[in-house]
Amino acid sequence: MTKNIIPAILTNSILDFKEKLKKVENLSSWLQIDISDGKFTSSKTLSLSALLSLKFKQNLELHLMVFEPEKYFKLAEKLNAKRVIVHFEAVEKNINDFLSKKYPFTLGLALNPKTKVEKIFPYLSKIDFILILGVTPGAQGQKFQEKVLEKIKKIKNLFPQTTVEVDGGINEKTIQKANQAGADIFVAGSALLRAENPKKEMEKLKKLILK
Repeated sequence: MTKNIIPAILTNSILDFKEKLKKVENLSSWLQIDISDGKFTSSKTLSLSALLSLKFKQNLELHLMVFEPEKYFKLAEKLNAKRVIVHFEAVEKNINDFLSKKYPFTLGLALNPKTKVEKIFPYLSKIDFILILGVTPGAQGQKFQEKVLEKIKKIKNLFPQTTVEVDGGINEKTIQKANQAGADIFVAGSALLRAENPKKEMEKLKKLILK
């Protein structure tokens, strides 16, 4: 598949969200919005309902770092989200029931750095893609945990048709390593939002994965 880089926004302020959106809304046809409930993660973001009044140019991917993610699905549908990512750790107990249902969006499973990748192998045929977290979820700007590169390699070796997205700590250095490991989609938050020129930074990142 074609390699892709998706900007991400994580914030607990709608004003901050709007400012960050301006920086990245023309960089990609996709935007990832991180939502934390303050329970699954140590921090809490703004709510999905706070975004309903906004208009988005991009296709939305919602990364739900929450317990009981199905409670967020109606709002996800109202936002016309194209992809929704839920955490394996949040749905593990009822995962078969969860994955047996049909949803109005593409569903992906996210995996925390501490969770063994083998745990999701039985479910890869039931989902559209997997998101490998390079950091502990809940805050942008963390250092990439290189141990997750082995997870990407294992998935790609055993399930080559599976789309692998990698998120957390992605920058000019780590994107090359994740790319070499076999990742297909790269989520960049701080690398783009903290750059003096987000457009130029996106161009740099693209060159590194399309070599």
